[in-house]
Amino acid sequence: MSDSRIDLQSLQTIDSVPIDGTGPDLFDMERVRAHIEGAIKWRRHTGDPDPIAYLIQRRCLVQDGEVLLATPAGILAFAREPQRFFAASGVHLLHYRGTQPNSLEVIHIERAIGGTIFDQLARIEEYLNHNTKHGMTIQSGYERVDVHEYPPVVLRELGVNMIAHRDYRDLHSFASVKLFADHIEWMNPGGLPEGVTIDQLLNVQRSRNPALFALLFDRGLIEGVGQGLDTVVETLAREKMQPAEFEDINHAFFVARVRGRSIENVFQHDAYTQLNARQKQTLEVIRERGEVTVNDLRGVLGSTISARQILRDLNLMVDMGLIVIVGRSRNTRYRIAGPPRLPRLEP
Repeated sequence: MSDSRIDLQSLQTIDSVPIDGTGPDLFDMERVRAHIEGAIKWRRHTGDPDPIAYLIQRRCLVQDGEVLLATPAGILAFAREPQRFFAASGVHLLHYRGTQPNSLEVIHIERAIGGTIFDQLARIEEYLNHNTKHGMTIQSGYERVDVHEYPPVVLRELGVNMIAHRDYRDLHSFASVKLFADHIEWMNPGGLPEGVTIDQLLNVQRSRNPALFALLFDRGLIEGVGQGLDTVVETLAREKMQPAEFEDINHAFFVARVRGRSIENVFQHDAYTQLNARQKQTLEVIRERGEVTVNDLRGVLGSTISARQILRDLNLMVDMGLIVIVGRSRNTRYRIAGPPRLPRLEP
C-alpha cells in the first residue's frame, strides 16, 4: 500500500518548499505588515491579518514539526537579505546608446540589483520611466492625452512577468533588462515552463512560481495567472505599436522584446510639429540628459546660439507643455514634462 501513497512534498512547487535552517526571524515583519495592509486595501486578502498567519497561508512559511521554516517565496519577497540565500536572484540593468549590445555604447550599468522582488521591480520601473520618452497629444475638445514611448502597463507587466516566471533554481544566471535606443528586452533564466512553447504562450497558462504569483496578486501587481502577456499584446495592438516579440533560447532563457515609438510619434500634437530644427534638437538633448541648464544647452548647440535665444526656446516649450522648470534663479533646470506613469511602485 505504501507504494501507492503520494508524498505531499512532491506536490509542492519549488517556490514553496521549506528550507532547512531558516525561520520567521529572516523576515522584515514591518514590510510584511505593510504588504498585508495593501492586500486588504486592494481587497486581495480577506483572511487573518496577523503576519505569521498570512505567511503560512501564502506558503512563505511552512510548519515542520514544532518549527516554522521559510520558503523561497517568503525569502524573495520579505527577507532582509534575499541574496544571502539566492545569490543570483538579482537583475542586471543595462542601457545602450545604440540598438545593439555594444560595450562601447554603454550609457549605464547596474549589476545584480538586489533586495526583495518588490525592491527590484521598483528600481527597474524607476529607471525605465526616467530614461524613456514622454509626451502628449491633443484630442478633440483640447483634452490633453499623455503619450509614452512605451505604454506604462506594458513595462510593468513585462517586469513582473520576468520576476515571477524565472527559475530560481538556477544559482548562476541573473535576469536582465536591456534598454536600447529603439527597444527594451527582458530576459529571465529558465526559459518557458515545461510543456509550453512560444506558439502556445497566450493559450497555455502555467505558473512556475505560484506562491510568488499569489504575493504579486495581493500587492495588486497582477490580475491573475496568465493575463499579463495578454495585456501586453492587447495594449500594443490598441496603441498601434509593433507586436511584442517572444523568444525561448535553448529552454534556458526567455526573452520578451518591445519596440518603442519614435520621438515624433511621442510628441505628435500640433505644438511639436511647429518647433524648428533647433528647438527639436533642444528637446532631444533634454530627453537624453534628463535635466539641463541653459549653459548645458549652449555647450551642445554651439556658441553661435545665444543664451537669450535658448531661453526663449525653453520658455516657448514650457508654455506648450513639452517641458517643465525645475528650481529657480541660477539653479534653474529643465526636463521633459509628464505625470507619473502609474501609481508609484513602492519597494
